[in-house]
Amino acid sequence: MEMEKAIHFGVRVQSAKYGLRLTREKYAIINQRASLPKFKSLEARGAYTDVTGRFYTREWCESYREVILQNFDLSMEHFSKIDAEEFNDAIERFLKKNKKFEKVIDLKEWNGPGYYLMVLDDYKQAYLGTAQSIRRRIQQHWAATKEFDRLLFPMYAVEKSIMSIDVFRALDTTRIYAYRTGRTYISENRFIKDFPPDFLCNRIGGGLGDKNAPRILGSVDRALAERENVRNMSHNE
Repeated sequence: MEMEKAIHFGVRVQSAKYGLRLTREKYAIINQRASLPKFKSLEARGAYTDVTGRFYTREWCESYREVILQNFDLSMEHFSKIDAEEFNDAIERFLKKNKKFEKVIDLKEWNGPGYYLMVLDDYKQAYLGTAQSIRRRIQQHWAATKEFDRLLFPMYAVEKSIMSIDVFRALDTTRIYAYRTGRTYISENRFIKDFPPDFLCNRIGGGLGDKNAPRILGSVDRALAERENVRNMSHNE
């Protein structure tokens, strides 16, 4: 497996397994190790290899991967229907209202605490976060990925699950804005509310909870969801 490497926002990024850009082929790579506690509902589906619930069967993983990819396809459809001008206008309004956010050129200059806005122009999505080290946290996003059994939140929520910022790869981040302050976390909820939810890939945090999750389909045709038969696969833990 070839290692992909690049210099991005002044820092070195690399990845072999997942690449430096999100692709369907490298999304939802099966991992049979469970990262979640054992659920009776999954046990009833024959998901586990034994009574401990520490590992999933290969058959369940392959079946669940198809469910995850339905969500991926619906999400891509949603992103493609977002108007780029409206997305950029939302960013401009946010920056005009929150003037302390600066454009980041070199992440090495952002080792301190504060808030950050990651922009993924190809997907017309943004992510708002806060950290004690802006540079370290953004690099963690780029290096991380969601565990296989956490790609949908909640599990089987094909229509409701928002794609996590950690499934996007380093080069998917095309712009970064940041605000230096030691008063982290205090204003995160307010900043998130300053953004239309269709443009945010925040799953939780800053007071953004499950009640907002159904917005991911946005302008996606309900007919598309019906064709994919996702309603019949929805499941709440």
